[in-house]
Amino acid sequence: MKKFFALLLALAMVLSLGVSAFADGRTAPEDKKVITTDDVVGAETVFKKYDNKFYDEPSEQPGTVVRLDYTTDAYGAEQAGWVNVYLPYGYDESGDARYNVIYFFHGTNEMQDSFIGSEKVKNALDNMIEVGVAEPFIMVFPTYYYDYENRAINMSAFSQDELPHDIMPAVESAYRTYAETADEAGFIASREHRAFAGFSRGCYACWHQFFNNLALAKWYMPFSANISAADEMSLEMPVEEQLQMVKDALAAQSEYKDDFYIYAACGGKRDMMYDVNAALISALVADTEDFSFGTDPAVNNLYYSISAELHTTEMSRFYLYNAFDVVLR
Repeated sequence: MKKFFALLLALAMVLSLGVSAFADGRTAPEDKKVITTDDVVGAETVFKKYDNKFYDEPSEQPGTVVRLDYTTDAYGAEQAGWVNVYLPYGYDESGDARYNVIYFFHGTNEMQDSFIGSEKVKNALDNMIEVGVAEPFIMVFPTYYYDYENRAINMSAFSQDELPHDIMPAVESAYRTYAETADEAGFIASREHRAFAGFSRGCYACWHQFFNNLALAKWYMPFSANISAADEMSLEMPVEEQLQMVKDALAAQSEYKDDFYIYAACGGKRDMMYDVNAALISALVADTEDFSFGTDPAVNNLYYSISAELHTTEMSRFYLYNAFDVVLR
C-alpha cells in the first residue's frame, strides 16, 4: 500500500511539473503565410503572417492597460491630455527591471483607445512577449488631435512640444523605461531603447518624429502612408519632395544620421496607400547615399514588408510582428 501511495505521489509530481513546464514554455506556431516580393521597391521584401488562432486569443501571461493623465500648453492655453499605456505581464512598479518603450500613433478619426482597445491587438502583444517574439516592452498610445471634436491637428506643436515635453516626461517618470531621468538628456541617453510607430495618419505622425526627434529614438516603424508637410496630411506631395524632407532631416540631425533604423510596412494592392507608400520606399531604397536596405541594424537602416492586407489599423499587429525580428533587439 505504501508503494502504491508513493507511486501516486510521484505521478502527481510529474504531472504537476509537466503542466507547469507547459504553462511556462508555450512556443510560437509556424507562420501561416510568408509573402516574398521582389518587384516593387528594387529589393526583396518579406512579410510573415502569424497564426491568428494563436496570437489573437488570450495569452496565459496578459499585460495591463492603464490610463495616464497629463497637461500641455503646446497649443496655447493649458489643457488636459491623456494616454493609454500598455504594461507587460509581470511589470512591477517596485522592481528593478527596465523596459523598451514604443510610442504608437493611431489612424485618422481614431483615438487613444482605437488600437490597444481591440481585444485581438491586446492579445497579440501579450502573446508576442510571452513566446519571445519581442522582449517585454511598454507601449504608449497618445493622440495627435488636440481638439478631437473638430479633428484639429498641429503636427509641429505635437512633435516638437507636446510629445517630448509633456507626454514622454509624464510616461517615463511614471514607468520604468531605460531613461534614467525623464528629460531630454535622459531620453537621448536611452534612445536605443525607444521606438516611434504609426499607422496611416499615424504613419505621417511617425515620420514627423523622425524629422524632429531623431535624438530621442533610434527606431521608427511607419506603416501604410507617405510623408506630408507638417500642416496637413496629403497624398499629393511628389515623392522627390518627400525624399528631400528625409534627407534634410538627416542633415539637420547629423549626429544621428548613421544611427537610426526604419522598418516600414504596408498592405498590398488592396491597401489604398500602397502606391504612394511603395513609391516613397522605392525612393529611399534607391538613395544609397543615406540608406542601406536590409535586416541587420549593424550595417542597414531600412527595411520594408508588404502584406496582402487591407488598410485597417489592426493590421499593425502583423507589421509589429514582422518588425520585432529587427526592432529593439
